[in-house]
Amino acid sequence: MIALAMAAILVLAGGGLAGAAGSAKGSAKRSAKGSAAVGAVVKRYSAVPKFKAPGPAFDAKKLDAGKTLFSIPVDSQDQFVQIIENDMAAVAKRVGINFIDYSNDGNSATWVKGMQQAVAQHANLIDLLAGINPEQLTPEMESAKAAGIPVVASDAYSIGQKADPLLKGVVDVPYATAGTVMADWVIQHTHGHANALVIESNDVVSSPEEAGAAVNAFHRNCRACKVKLINIPVANWASQTQTQVESILRSHPTINYVIPVYDSQSEYVIPAISLAGDTGKVHVVSYDGTAFVLKYLQQHKDVVMDVGEDLKWIAWAIMDQEMRIMAGLKPVPNENTPLMIWTSKNIARAGNPPQQSQGYGNGFEAGYSKLWGLTR
Repeated sequence: MIALAMAAILVLAGGGLAGAAGSAKGSAKRSAKGSAAVGAVVKRYSAVPKFKAPGPAFDAKKLDAGKTLFSIPVDSQDQFVQIIENDMAAVAKRVGINFIDYSNDGNSATWVKGMQQAVAQHANLIDLLAGINPEQLTPEMESAKAAGIPVVASDAYSIGQKADPLLKGVVDVPYATAGTVMADWVIQHTHGHANALVIESNDVVSSPEEAGAAVNAFHRNCRACKVKLINIPVANWASQTQTQVESILRSHPTINYVIPVYDSQSEYVIPAISLAGDTGKVHVVSYDGTAFVLKYLQQHKDVVMDVGEDLKWIAWAIMDQEMRIMAGLKPVPNENTPLMIWTSKNIARAGNPPQQSQGYGNGFEAGYSKLWGLTR
Protein backbone atom coordinates (compact mmCIF):
# COMPACT_ATOMS: atom_id res chain seq x y z
CA MET A 1 0.00 0.00 0.00
CA ILE A 2 2.81 2.37 0.89
CA ALA A 3 4.62 1.53 -2.34
CA LEU A 4 1.44 2.11 -4.34
CA ALA A 5 0.80 5.36 -2.53
CA MET A 6 4.37 6.54 -3.19
CA ALA A 7 4.01 5.59 -6.84
CA ALA A 8 0.79 7.55 -7.03
CA ILE A 9 2.45 10.56 -5.43
CA LEU A 10 5.30 10.38 -7.93
CA VAL A 11 2.86 10.14 -10.85
CA LEU A 12 0.85 13.09 -9.56
CA ALA A 13 4.01 15.09 -8.92
CA GLY A 14 5.32 14.29 -12.35
CA GLY A 15 2.00 15.30 -13.92
CA GLY A 16 2.00 18.50 -11.90
CA LEU A 17 5.55 19.31 -12.95
CA ALA A 18 4.72 18.56 -16.55
CA GLY A 19 1.63 20.74 -16.30
CA ALA A 20 3.62 23.51 -14.69
CA ALA A 21 6.25 23.22 -17.39
CA GLY A 22 3.58 23.33 -20.07
CA SER A 23 1.99 26.34 -18.43
CA ALA A 24 5.38 28.06 -18.19
CA LYS A 25 6.04 27.37 -21.87
CA GLY A 26 2.61 28.72 -22.79
CA SER A 27 3.19 31.79 -20.65
CA ALA A 28 6.61 32.30 -22.22
CA LYS A 29 5.10 32.06 -25.70
CA ARG A 30 2.42 34.62 -24.81
CA SER A 31 5.06 36.86 -23.27
CA ALA A 32 7.27 36.63 -26.36
CA LYS A 33 4.31 37.33 -28.59
CA GLY A 34 3.34 40.34 -26.49
CA SER A 35 6.91 41.65 -26.51
CA ALA A 36 7.10 41.34 -30.29
CA ALA A 37 3.82 43.18 -30.72
CA VAL A 38 4.93 45.93 -28.35
CA GLY A 39 8.26 46.32 -30.12
CA ALA A 40 6.61 46.52 -33.54
CA VAL A 41 4.22 49.26 -32.42
CA VAL A 42 6.96 51.35 -30.79
CA LYS A 43 9.21 51.00 -33.85
CA ARG A 44 6.44 51.92 -36.28
CA TYR A 45 5.45 55.12 -34.51
CA SER A 46 9.02 56.24 -33.86
CA ALA A 47 9.49 56.93 -37.59
CA VAL A 48 8.82 60.25 -39.35
CA PRO A 49 5.36 59.88 -40.96
CA LYS A 50 4.72 59.90 -44.71
CA PHE A 51 1.74 61.43 -46.52
CA LYS A 52 -0.86 59.06 -47.91
CA ALA A 53 -3.56 60.57 -50.11
CA PRO A 54 -6.99 60.07 -48.48
CA GLY A 55 -8.99 60.16 -51.71
CA PRO A 56 -9.18 61.38 -55.32
CA ALA A 57 -8.03 64.82 -56.43
CA PHE A 58 -10.44 67.74 -56.95
CA ASP A 59 -10.24 71.41 -57.97
CA ALA A 60 -10.74 73.22 -54.65
CA LYS A 61 -10.70 76.76 -56.04
CA LYS A 62 -13.21 75.94 -58.75
CA LEU A 63 -15.58 74.07 -56.44
CA ASP A 64 -15.27 75.91 -53.10
CA ALA A 65 -14.17 79.52 -53.64
CA GLY A 66 -16.72 81.99 -52.23
CA LYS A 67 -18.33 79.48 -49.86
CA THR A 68 -18.54 79.94 -46.09
CA LEU A 69 -17.12 77.49 -43.57
CA PHE A 70 -18.28 78.17 -40.01
CA SER A 71 -16.02 76.52 -37.42
CA ILE A 72 -17.08 76.06 -33.78
CA PRO A 73 -14.15 74.85 -31.60
CA VAL A 74 -14.57 73.08 -28.28
CA ASP A 75 -12.86 75.97 -26.45
CA SER A 76 -11.23 78.97 -28.12
CA GLN A 77 -8.82 79.49 -25.21
CA ASP A 78 -7.13 76.13 -25.73
CA GLN A 79 -3.72 76.43 -27.44
CA PHE A 80 -4.31 73.19 -29.36
CA VAL A 81 -7.55 74.61 -30.80
CA GLN A 82 -6.03 77.98 -31.66
CA ILE A 83 -3.27 76.40 -33.73
CA ILE A 84 -5.68 74.25 -35.74
CA GLU A 85 -8.10 77.13 -36.33
CA ASN A 86 -5.27 79.38 -37.57
CA ASP A 87 -4.01 76.76 -40.01
CA MET A 88 -7.53 76.03 -41.26
CA ALA A 89 -8.00 79.75 -41.86
CA ALA A 90 -4.75 79.88 -43.86
CA VAL A 91 -5.90 77.07 -46.17
CA ALA A 92 -9.31 78.73 -46.57
CA LYS A 93 -7.65 82.01 -47.59
CA ARG A 94 -5.54 80.20 -50.15
CA VAL A 95 -8.62 78.62 -51.74
CA GLY A 96 -10.88 81.68 -51.42
CA ILE A 97 -13.22 80.32 -48.75
CA ASN A 98 -14.86 82.64 -46.21
CA PHE A 99 -13.70 81.12 -42.91
CA ILE A 100 -15.46 82.01 -39.65
CA ASP A 101 -13.77 81.01 -36.38
CA TYR A 102 -16.53 81.22 -33.78
CA SER A 103 -14.91 82.29 -30.51
CA ASN A 104 -16.36 80.68 -27.40
CA ASP A 105 -15.52 79.78 -23.79
CA GLY A 106 -16.06 76.03 -24.01
CA ASN A 107 -19.56 76.17 -22.54
CA SER A 108 -22.20 74.13 -24.37
CA ALA A 109 -24.56 77.11 -24.31
CA THR A 110 -22.10 79.04 -26.49
CA TRP A 111 -21.89 76.11 -28.92
CA VAL A 112 -25.67 76.30 -29.28
CA LYS A 113 -25.42 80.03 -30.08
CA GLY A 114 -22.70 79.29 -32.61
CA MET A 115 -24.87 76.73 -34.39
CA GLN A 116 -27.75 79.19 -34.46
CA GLN A 117 -25.53 81.92 -35.92
CA ALA A 118 -24.18 79.56 -38.58
CA VAL A 119 -27.69 78.64 -39.71
CA ALA A 120 -28.82 82.29 -39.66
CA GLN A 121 -25.80 83.27 -41.79
CA HIS A 122 -26.52 80.47 -44.31
CA ALA A 123 -23.08 78.89 -43.94
CA ASN A 124 -22.16 76.22 -46.47
CA LEU A 125 -20.76 73.93 -43.78
CA ILE A 126 -20.53 73.85 -39.97
CA ASP A 127 -17.40 72.39 -38.40
CA LEU A 128 -17.48 71.10 -34.80
CA LEU A 129 -13.83 71.04 -33.81
CA ALA A 130 -11.80 69.13 -31.23
CA GLY A 131 -14.15 67.09 -29.12
CA ILE A 132 -17.59 68.68 -29.10
CA ASN A 133 -20.07 65.85 -28.60
CA PRO A 134 -22.67 66.25 -31.37
CA GLU A 135 -25.30 64.61 -29.16
CA GLN A 136 -25.33 67.80 -27.08
CA LEU A 137 -26.45 69.76 -30.16
CA THR A 138 -29.13 67.51 -31.63
CA PRO A 139 -31.85 70.21 -32.04
CA GLU A 140 -29.34 72.59 -33.64
CA MET A 141 -28.01 69.90 -35.98
CA GLU A 142 -31.56 69.08 -37.01
CA SER A 143 -32.09 72.76 -37.80
CA ALA A 144 -28.89 72.82 -39.85
CA LYS A 145 -29.98 69.72 -41.76
CA ALA A 146 -33.37 71.27 -42.48
CA ALA A 147 -31.56 74.32 -43.85
CA GLY A 148 -29.40 72.14 -46.07
CA ILE A 149 -26.19 72.87 -44.13
CA PRO A 150 -23.90 69.85 -43.58
CA VAL A 151 -22.27 69.45 -40.16
CA VAL A 152 -18.87 67.78 -39.74
CA ALA A 153 -17.25 66.66 -36.48
CA SER A 154 -13.48 67.11 -36.78
CA ASP A 155 -10.85 65.74 -34.40
CA ALA A 156 -13.61 64.38 -32.19
CA TYR A 157 -14.11 60.67 -32.83
CA SER A 158 -11.52 57.93 -32.86
CA ILE A 159 -11.15 56.07 -36.16
CA GLY A 160 -13.91 53.52 -36.43
CA GLN A 161 -15.94 55.00 -33.57
CA LYS A 162 -19.67 55.26 -34.27
CA ALA A 163 -20.59 58.83 -35.19
CA ASP A 164 -23.82 60.76 -34.69
CA PRO A 165 -26.18 59.99 -37.61
CA LEU A 166 -26.97 63.69 -38.12
CA LEU A 167 -23.39 64.38 -39.19
CA LYS A 168 -22.60 64.64 -42.88
CA GLY A 169 -19.01 63.63 -42.28
CA VAL A 170 -16.19 63.23 -39.79
CA VAL A 171 -12.45 63.76 -39.64
CA ASP A 172 -11.46 60.97 -37.30
CA VAL A 173 -8.15 60.81 -35.47
CA PRO A 174 -6.36 57.62 -34.31
CA TYR A 175 -7.10 58.15 -30.61
CA ALA A 176 -7.34 54.45 -29.84
CA THR A 177 -4.03 53.85 -31.58
CA ALA A 178 -2.48 56.62 -29.45
CA GLY A 179 -3.70 54.83 -26.33
CA THR A 180 -2.12 51.58 -27.48
CA VAL A 181 1.16 53.29 -28.37
CA MET A 182 1.40 54.94 -24.93
CA ALA A 183 0.81 51.67 -23.11
CA ASP A 184 3.17 49.67 -25.30
CA TRP A 185 5.96 52.22 -24.89
CA VAL A 186 5.58 52.09 -21.09
CA ILE A 187 5.56 48.29 -21.15
CA GLN A 188 8.78 48.27 -23.15
CA HIS A 189 10.55 50.85 -21.00
CA THR A 190 9.59 49.23 -17.70
CA HIS A 191 10.54 45.79 -19.03
CA GLY A 192 7.03 44.61 -18.27
CA HIS A 193 6.77 46.05 -14.76
CA ALA A 194 4.52 49.06 -15.26
CA ASN A 195 2.14 50.28 -12.58
CA ALA A 196 0.26 53.01 -14.42
CA LEU A 197 -2.39 55.57 -13.57
CA VAL A 198 -4.44 56.40 -16.68
CA ILE A 199 -6.54 59.57 -16.62
CA GLU A 200 -9.44 59.90 -19.04
CA SER A 201 -11.79 62.85 -19.56
CA ASN A 202 -15.02 61.22 -20.66
CA ASP A 203 -16.77 64.49 -21.38
CA VAL A 204 -14.73 64.38 -24.61
CA VAL A 205 -16.32 61.90 -26.99
CA SER A 206 -13.09 60.11 -27.94
CA SER A 207 -11.54 59.91 -24.48
CA PRO A 208 -13.04 56.54 -23.45
CA GLU A 209 -11.77 55.04 -26.72
CA GLU A 210 -8.21 56.23 -26.10
CA ALA A 211 -8.12 55.36 -22.39
CA GLY A 212 -9.79 52.01 -23.01
CA ALA A 213 -7.24 51.14 -25.68
CA ALA A 214 -4.39 51.93 -23.26
CA VAL A 215 -5.89 49.79 -20.49
CA ASN A 216 -6.56 46.93 -22.92
CA ALA A 217 -2.98 47.06 -24.23
CA PHE A 218 -1.61 46.71 -20.70
CA HIS A 219 -3.86 43.72 -20.04
CA ARG A 220 -3.15 42.13 -23.42
CA ASN A 221 0.61 42.63 -23.64
CA CYS A 222 1.84 42.65 -20.05
CA ARG A 223 0.70 40.06 -17.54
CA ALA A 224 2.72 41.59 -14.69
CA CYS A 225 1.64 45.19 -15.31
CA LYS A 226 -0.91 47.00 -13.17
CA VAL A 227 -3.17 49.82 -14.31
CA LYS A 228 -5.65 52.11 -12.58
CA LEU A 229 -8.15 54.25 -14.51
CA ILE A 230 -9.79 57.46 -13.26
CA ASN A 231 -11.93 60.13 -14.91
CA ILE A 232 -11.40 63.89 -14.58
CA PRO A 233 -13.55 65.98 -16.98
CA VAL A 234 -11.71 68.69 -18.93
CA ALA A 235 -13.71 71.38 -17.15
CA ASN A 236 -12.30 70.11 -13.83
CA TRP A 237 -8.65 69.70 -14.81
CA ALA A 238 -7.48 72.85 -13.02
CA SER A 239 -9.52 72.22 -9.87
CA GLN A 240 -9.20 68.44 -9.45
CA THR A 241 -6.17 66.98 -11.24
CA GLN A 242 -3.46 67.98 -8.80
CA THR A 243 -5.30 66.91 -5.65
CA GLN A 244 -6.57 63.62 -7.07
CA VAL A 245 -3.26 62.56 -8.57
CA GLU A 246 -1.29 63.50 -5.45
CA SER A 247 -3.70 61.53 -3.27
CA ILE A 248 -3.50 58.45 -5.49
CA LEU A 249 0.31 58.55 -5.63
CA ARG A 250 0.50 58.74 -1.83
CA SER A 251 -1.92 55.82 -1.38
CA HIS A 252 -0.38 53.74 -4.22
CA PRO A 253 3.39 54.21 -3.76
CA THR A 254 4.34 51.65 -6.42
CA ILE A 255 2.81 53.65 -9.29
CA ASN A 256 5.60 54.55 -11.71
CA TYR A 257 3.75 56.15 -14.65
CA VAL A 258 0.91 58.65 -14.98
CA ILE A 259 -0.79 58.68 -18.38
CA PRO A 260 -3.19 61.60 -18.94
CA VAL A 261 -4.76 60.88 -22.33
CA TYR A 262 -4.41 64.57 -23.32
CA ASP A 263 -1.02 66.07 -22.67
CA SER A 264 -2.21 69.57 -21.71
CA GLN A 265 -3.35 68.00 -18.41
CA SER A 266 0.34 67.44 -17.61
CA GLU A 267 0.39 71.03 -16.42
CA TYR A 268 -1.51 69.83 -13.34
CA VAL A 269 -0.06 66.31 -13.10
CA ILE A 270 3.57 67.43 -12.71
CA PRO A 271 2.96 69.52 -9.54
CA ALA A 272 1.10 66.55 -8.06
CA ILE A 273 4.11 64.30 -8.63
CA SER A 274 6.34 66.87 -6.93
CA LEU A 275 4.03 67.31 -3.92
CA ALA A 276 3.83 63.54 -3.49
CA GLY A 277 7.62 63.42 -3.34
CA ASP A 278 7.81 61.27 -6.46
CA THR A 279 9.91 63.42 -8.81
CA GLY A 280 12.31 61.12 -10.65
CA LYS A 281 10.33 58.06 -9.61
CA VAL A 282 6.99 58.68 -11.36
CA HIS A 283 7.06 59.65 -15.04
CA VAL A 284 4.49 61.10 -17.44
CA VAL A 285 3.55 59.72 -20.84
CA SER A 286 0.79 61.36 -22.84
CA TYR A 287 -0.63 62.26 -26.24
CA ASP A 288 -1.00 65.34 -28.50
CA GLY A 289 2.52 66.72 -28.97
CA THR A 290 1.56 70.13 -27.56
CA ALA A 291 4.59 72.44 -27.69
CA PHE A 292 4.75 73.33 -24.00
CA VAL A 293 4.58 69.64 -23.04
CA LEU A 294 7.37 68.81 -25.48
CA LYS A 295 9.37 71.50 -23.70
CA TYR A 296 8.80 69.63 -20.41
CA LEU A 297 10.18 66.55 -22.14
CA GLN A 298 13.18 68.47 -23.46
CA GLN A 299 13.91 69.88 -20.00
CA HIS A 300 13.49 66.48 -18.31
CA LYS A 301 10.53 67.69 -16.23
CA ASP A 302 8.81 64.34 -15.55
CA VAL A 303 7.50 63.93 -19.12
CA VAL A 304 9.49 61.15 -20.80
CA MET A 305 7.39 60.42 -23.89
CA ASP A 306 4.63 62.14 -25.83
CA VAL A 307 2.73 60.68 -28.78
CA GLY A 308 2.61 63.69 -31.07
CA GLU A 309 0.41 64.69 -33.94
CA ASP A 310 1.16 67.47 -36.40
CA LEU A 311 -1.57 70.02 -35.78
CA LYS A 312 -0.95 71.74 -39.12
CA TRP A 313 -1.35 68.37 -40.83
CA ILE A 314 -4.61 67.84 -38.93
CA ALA A 315 -5.86 71.28 -39.98
CA TRP A 316 -5.17 70.50 -43.63
CA ALA A 317 -6.85 67.11 -43.26
CA ILE A 318 -9.95 68.77 -41.81
CA MET A 319 -10.04 71.25 -44.68
CA ASP A 320 -9.64 68.44 -47.22
CA GLN A 321 -12.69 66.60 -45.92
CA GLU A 322 -14.81 69.71 -45.48
CA MET A 323 -13.94 71.15 -48.91
CA ARG A 324 -14.94 67.83 -50.45
CA ILE A 325 -18.30 67.93 -48.68
CA MET A 326 -18.96 71.61 -49.55
CA ALA A 327 -18.18 70.72 -53.17
CA GLY A 328 -20.81 67.96 -53.11
CA LEU A 329 -18.20 65.21 -53.30
CA LYS A 330 -18.24 61.96 -51.35
CA PRO A 331 -16.52 62.18 -47.94
CA VAL A 332 -13.41 60.07 -47.52
CA PRO A 333 -13.47 57.42 -44.77
CA ASN A 334 -10.06 58.27 -43.31
CA GLU A 335 -7.74 61.27 -43.73
CA ASN A 336 -4.75 59.20 -42.59
CA THR A 337 -3.51 61.68 -39.99
CA PRO A 338 -0.32 60.29 -38.43
CA LEU A 339 1.20 59.83 -34.99
CA MET A 340 4.84 60.01 -33.93
CA ILE A 341 6.62 59.19 -30.67
CA TRP A 342 8.66 62.01 -29.11
CA THR A 343 11.36 61.16 -26.57
CA SER A 344 14.69 62.62 -25.46
CA LYS A 345 16.27 60.80 -28.41
CA ASN A 346 14.50 62.81 -31.12
CA ILE A 347 13.11 65.91 -29.39
CA ALA A 348 15.85 68.09 -30.93
CA ARG A 349 13.99 67.75 -34.26
CA ALA A 350 11.16 69.80 -32.77
CA GLY A 351 13.44 72.79 -32.17
CA ASN A 352 14.73 74.43 -29.01
CA PRO A 353 12.34 75.33 -27.57
CA PRO A 354 10.05 72.87 -29.37
CA GLN A 355 7.77 74.35 -32.00
CA GLN A 356 4.31 73.08 -32.82
CA SER A 357 4.20 70.99 -36.01
CA GLN A 358 7.99 70.92 -36.41
CA GLY A 359 9.80 67.64 -36.98
CA TYR A 360 7.05 65.62 -38.65
CA GLY A 361 8.21 66.26 -42.19
CA ASN A 362 6.27 68.44 -44.64
CA GLY A 363 5.26 65.98 -47.33
CA PHE A 364 1.58 66.52 -46.52
CA GLU A 365 1.69 70.13 -47.75
CA ALA A 366 2.81 69.14 -51.24
CA GLY A 367 0.48 66.14 -51.15
CA TYR A 368 -2.67 68.05 -50.29
CA SER A 369 -1.78 70.98 -52.59
CA LYS A 370 -1.56 68.55 -55.48
CA LEU A 371 -4.85 66.90 -54.49
CA TRP A 372 -6.59 70.29 -54.43
CA GLY A 373 -5.21 71.41 -57.78
CA LEU A 374 -3.20 74.26 -56.26
CA THR A 375 0.18 73.38 -57.78
CA ARG A 376 -0.60 73.91 -61.45
